[in-house]
Amino acid sequence: MSKAFSDILMLRGPVKSQMFIEASRLLRRRWVPVAVAAGAVCVAGAAPATAAAAQVTAVDCSANPNALQPAITAASPGDTLQVKGTCIGPFTIGKNLTLSGIGQAVLDGNQAGSTVTVANGAQVHLNSLTITGGKAATFGGGINNQGTLTVNTSTVKDNTAPSGASGGIHNQGTLTVTASTVRDNYSLGAGGGIGNNGLLTVTGSDVFGNSGDNGGGIFNYLAGQTATVIGTAVHNNTARVTGGGGIGNNAGKVTVSGSAIYGNTAPAGGGIWNGGTLTVTGSSVLLNTATGGSASGGGIYKAGGTVTLNLSVVLGNTPHNCAPSGSIPACIG
Repeated sequence: MSKAFSDILMLRGPVKSQMFIEASRLLRRRWVPVAVAAGAVCVAGAAPATAAAAQVTAVDCSANPNALQPAITAASPGDTLQVKGTCIGPFTIGKNLTLSGIGQAVLDGNQAGSTVTVANGAQVHLNSLTITGGKAATFGGGINNQGTLTVNTSTVKDNTAPSGASGGIHNQGTLTVTASTVRDNYSLGAGGGIGNNGLLTVTGSDVFGNSGDNGGGIFNYLAGQTATVIGTAVHNNTARVTGGGGIGNNAGKVTVSGSAIYGNTAPAGGGIWNGGTLTVTGSSVLLNTATGGSASGGGIYKAGGTVTLNLSVVLGNTPHNCAPSGSIPACIG
């Protein structure tokens, strides 16, 4: 491959650093009530006490690898936990909470379930963390999200769902992945990297080296479920059984914008397999491979639904770019 062609495929990697909030904001203390002396009189009509301010708490797992879950349990809604070292889980978060890593902070599921489970109704931010070592019996080896979750400047890697779906992340709520990496995750079912059963947005991220039965990189499940991929590289993922090496869309809505889908492999739809509504704008689908024969759609396979290409390139896929022949307007070869 020529250097110029290689340059076309390259995307700028996610930003890996983040400025911390100034120290004056980090050192806010939780208000602690003081006991009232016996005989003290309360003034009628006095204003109620101010609610406790959100607290920032340091959690040093390099000193105690089991420190994080007790800190999560003890935290108040809205608090921030600043995490250091490798924390051994798995972890369950059932309240509004932010976990921010310092240095090379790691959340390790210890092969004992989903590394992080976000409960229904919880609003959670995971910042600058590596999430690894998860082994889920059903969904989401790395993360099982049932609430509202933002994953920012983080890495989700080396997680498995060996008897279920969504090796890296399973979303049943609202999930935003920004400037992050989802890599080298495995599932027996759909969604090697990310499986979406809700509302998903992936922006400025890198999804690669994942493997699932279908939807090796990203899989969107059912009608009414939406996945949006913006400025993201989805590459070198594998669907082993059915379709969608890079992205598989069963019946929902998938929008791909300003992204590169390349080097993925599947029996059908090496780059993208679509059964719902797919719109690809300002993107490239390059050098993907379908192994299912001459009508298997190396770049994009349309199993059903609609496929719309806007200002996009589908090129150099094997055995051809799109299938069935003539089913996708603006796709040649």
